[in-house]
Amino acid sequence: MPQPVDYEEILFNHYTEAEVAEIQTLMTNWDQATYPTLAASIVKHAQKHGFTGDYLRYLRKAASFNKKGARRKQLPDGATRWHKGQEFLIERNGKIVTYGENS
Repeated sequence: MPQPVDYEEILFNHYTEAEVAEIQTLMTNWDQATYPTLAASIVKHAQKHGFTGDYLRYLRKAASFNKKGARRKQLPDGATRWHKGQEFLIERNGKIVTYGENS
């Protein structure tokens, strides 16, 4: 039987204590969506959107997404997709589900 993946270990790996504290603070703005843990959701979405190993940068970019002037679209599952320039942010119940940059 395979060992479960420790997503918090992946998420916090190589960061300083202060950076881990910042990651933990930024995580409070996220929704785990369909993932088993919040850390799993963030790691998987960051990897999907090209931020593998740079999770703090991913969280910072998502947190600094400026909704002013962004196009808003309500999604069928109740989430809201914000799109501005090359960036997008998806939220559900005021919490971030994912962030990405279109090329």
